[in-house]
Amino acid sequence: MQNRKKILYVITKSNWGGAQRYVFDLATNLPQERFDTVVVTGGRGLLTEKLVQSKIRVIELPVLQKGSGLLFVLFSFRNLQALFKLITVFRKEKPDIIHLNSSKIGGLGAAAAFFHNLLQATSYKLQAKVIFTAHGWPFLEPRPHWQRGLIFFLTWLGSLLQDAIITINTRDFEVGQKFIPERKLHLIFNGIAAFNFLPRDQARQFFTEKIGRSISSDTILIGANAELTRNKGLDFLIEAVNLLASQNNKFLSVIISDGEDKEKLEAKIRTLGLENSVFLIGFIPEAGQYLRGVDIFVLPSLKEGLPYALMEAMAAALAVVATAVGGIPDLIAEGKDGYLVAPGNAEDLAGRLKELAEDETRRRKIGDLAAEKIRTKFPLHAMIEKTASRYE
Repeated sequence: MQNRKKILYVITKSNWGGAQRYVFDLATNLPQERFDTVVVTGGRGLLTEKLVQSKIRVIELPVLQKGSGLLFVLFSFRNLQALFKLITVFRKEKPDIIHLNSSKIGGLGAAAAFFHNLLQATSYKLQAKVIFTAHGWPFLEPRPHWQRGLIFFLTWLGSLLQDAIITINTRDFEVGQKFIPERKLHLIFNGIAAFNFLPRDQARQFFTEKIGRSISSDTILIGANAELTRNKGLDFLIEAVNLLASQNNKFLSVIISDGEDKEKLEAKIRTLGLENSVFLIGFIPEAGQYLRGVDIFVLPSLKEGLPYALMEAMAAALAVVATAVGGIPDLIAEGKDGYLVAPGNAEDLAGRLKELAEDETRRRKIGDLAAEKIRTKFPLHAMIEKTASRYE
């Protein structure tokens, strides 16, 4: 136990999203005889609560929580406060590995680690290795060109201070090859453990209670589990359901989760008169267990890393339709174990949904192949083992 390496995970938000689940899975599944894990988060959210329940020590730094607006996030005085707080934590904890997660902390945390290591060097002490996981390059998001250029420059600057950079999908790896030295860059897919799904009848009843109306056996229930933000493209799902509802009233959609765009999406639902067709049912802990209650799963994102929600839906043997962005093409082979559509195209999305809705046999075949792919190609233990090798 004396030779265990101490890993300090740092992440900005403490809610429950893909990056947070990634940190949780690593912190709770690394071999305890080899690693001592501590997590620094930007407050007390669900991630913090789950880590504490799993007996992982958490250091809360609310100053890490970002404000609104790109310039505020990048250049506010709050970042200077966060920098000094992080240096103080690093000095006190003396980690062997500092593993950074989220775009903002990738730069800010790398700068703090640089100053920490500089102080370590002056006293002839071992320096921490700095690892950054890119959960989707932020400069690829749909933004004005000047913002994308600025974010790219800051991402590149941060990479100079990072010893290793992990990408979680092939596209981001290929983009990273254009500005990151080969020795630093690594591709490690996310992985998930076997999941206990509720039987279809129980899960269907859960959704019935959530939306407050009965769901007939011949209704096609379209499910989505995605944070209510612009990057998830949920407004295009709403538009697709509108196109379907105009042809057939047997379509319903439930959208799981919460987020900053909730009011905008609710307004869109009202404008299109879809109050009885599209339901925002809020954040649901362990939402994956209910997936077999839906007939088709949709992820209409504009930007992605390697989405856990989609992996869970495929593991549940659902027919899935998702946009060809980020790591989604790593998960879906078009037309074989799911369908890929162009981002921001409601008509294309509606067409694929209609096609699947009319062919139950096709849905079952796609779902079975999807479940087999997740089981064999994206297991949690592979992610743990490959990431642990980067700590050596």
